[in-house]
Amino acid sequence: MALPTHRPDIQRMITLHVALMVCVSGCIIVAGPIFDVTILAIMAAIVVSVVGLVTLRTRVSRAIAQPLAEITSVTQAIAEGAVSGRIELPQTASSDAIHVADAINKLASRAAQDIDDLRRLERVRSEFIANVSHELRTPIFSVQGYLETLLDGAADDPAVSQQFLEKAYNNALRLNVLLNDLIDISRIESGELKFSFRSFDIADLVRDLVEELHIRAEQQQVELHATLPDEAYVYGDRERISQVLVNLVENAIKYNVINGRVDVIVERNADRWKITVRDTGIGIPEEHLPRIFERFYRVDKDRSRAVGGTGLGLAIVKHICEAHRSSVAITSTPNVGTTISFALTQG
Repeated sequence: MALPTHRPDIQRMITLHVALMVCVSGCIIVAGPIFDVTILAIMAAIVVSVVGLVTLRTRVSRAIAQPLAEITSVTQAIAEGAVSGRIELPQTASSDAIHVADAINKLASRAAQDIDDLRRLERVRSEFIANVSHELRTPIFSVQGYLETLLDGAADDPAVSQQFLEKAYNNALRLNVLLNDLIDISRIESGELKFSFRSFDIADLVRDLVEELHIRAEQQQVELHATLPDEAYVYGDRERISQVLVNLVENAIKYNVINGRVDVIVERNADRWKITVRDTGIGIPEEHLPRIFERFYRVDKDRSRAVGGTGLGLAIVKHICEAHRSSVAITSTPNVGTTISFALTQG
């Protein structure tokens, strides 16, 4: 196999070898009248060849052979699973060896990242299945228990049967809400849910929403107010933004206090419209805020289930807002209240 003489490091070796030969040849010419030229020529050729070969071998070993051995060793370790391994070559290595090492290091980094992502996804999948199983089991067991009690004779007592039927019905409703939320978040995360973006008046949407949820707020002894401009056209999916607002306002009502207040505010923010839902409720401790938008994450599990929460509402809110290229901001203080806001592009 021919040496890659077009490479700078090999070219330097050959140049030094030629220079050495020229020097020796000059010495022969000068010493010719004194010694036998043939003997000097043979000796010079031997010296030049030996010195040149030793020098060339040493440089080739430093530039190519040793780096290739290092590359082979680390690559084999990476192939066997040690993806954290990296190739580190000395400055004397050839440029080709350095390029190969850099490429292998990048592949190893990518493989390590992919493995971390797979482990994370597997952990999320396991947690999701466990959470879904638990959340579905609770209302199903409740319905089953109430119906079994009725079948065992409680149906003969009108007062008891009515009470148990109402509880079974409420748990069936909760199960239906949970299944709908699971379907929604599954379609959003898989990309199957299609959004229909168009310009619409979000001030008009909020007015309808406040009117619709006004009775529910009164039942919880909470005041519901809206601060709106005459009109505020945004670009987005009206149905999905309505879903976001319903989730946020219902949460603000459910986790409020007696004689509390919920405000829905729409205001201009540069070239976007900012939508804020603010309440005077129980608030969220600071350590829970980073995880509040995770699926099935609850600050107070007992209270969440008592008021009918599925643990998926805020996760759905987050995904829908991200699909509108908007982020959800949240601030909260325990026993003071919570403020959640997002912004939409002007339509």
